[in-house]
Amino acid sequence: MSAIANQWFAILCATALLVGCERSTAPPTSQANVPLPSVSDVVGQLEGHHCRFAVEPLDACAPRPLRGPLDWAFTRHEDRWTCPTGAARCLGKMGPSARPAVPALIKALASGIKDHDTGDGMIPVRSSIIEALGRTGDVLAVDPVADLLPNEPDAYAVLEALAALGPPAAHRAHDVSKFLETRIADEVGRQARCARAVQQLDYLLANDAVVERLERERPAQTRFLVSPQEHATALAALDRTTPRYREAREGRCRDLVGEAALRALAAMQCEACLATVVAALATPDIALQAAWSLRAQPALPQGAERALKDVLASPIHGPLAKQAARQVLDGIGR
Repeated sequence: MSAIANQWFAILCATALLVGCERSTAPPTSQANVPLPSVSDVVGQLEGHHCRFAVEPLDACAPRPLRGPLDWAFTRHEDRWTCPTGAARCLGKMGPSARPAVPALIKALASGIKDHDTGDGMIPVRSSIIEALGRTGDVLAVDPVADLLPNEPDAYAVLEALAALGPPAAHRAHDVSKFLETRIADEVGRQARCARAVQQLDYLLANDAVVERLERERPAQTRFLVSPQEHATALAALDRTTPRYREAREGRCRDLVGEAALRALAAMQCEACLATVVAALATPDIALQAAWSLRAQPALPQGAERALKDVLASPIHGPLAKQAARQVLDGIGR
């Protein structure tokens, strides 16, 4: 490469770096006075015609900052996921005013686009589209969303969307109830999920115990390396009978998908599904949400009082579920 070419190359690189630095050091733009864009403009981004709106969860609908050449080069390959995600989040933020976008959202959902794993985290493309459909409150969104319920990767987003849709989705409450019953019956799956969660909890608690001891022994040191032997010793010494541990274990073992199903049934106001909610009290990983769902009822359905008392007497239910059961029983003066 000639000397002149080298000089021009150096100038271009320096310019790119300056542009990138200038963008990164600029003060953040206040979004308080930024008006929401038109629905059609955001739909244009959803359909891939442009990418003008931000993709971060807290910045949805804000104008996307201009990217420097280097930033563009490093992020361009992710635009196929981040741009529709930003559009879906923007439409979700608009809520019912985004109802004109429902056909475009349904079409995007039917395209089969998935959440994308970058290796550093997930880009929730499909989940954001499902969420946006729920927030529109449009009855036309109900069936396309509910039809995805048997698909395990979509289940949580679908159930949260159906909860957001509320009574307009009541005609699909039976599907949610059957889904929950199937999930409750999958005892092997529930135990496996809980076992993995408890293993992670024990690992973190043992690690924290070693670090806390080392901090006491070496107050001047700020970083510590936990050896396998130290970790194994701390793991063996964990006291799993303390209230603190039992509460942490209960939190780790909660079935978030099952809880979302219970929230959806409550939002749909499905009285015929109350028997399923009562039955859910017997399942430790969703008993807390089941009790909360019953607390919102004007009167306890048949069998609920006995089921709540069984939670209080249960050796396998956690302290949070017991507390919720007690609150429901005390609230009805029993």
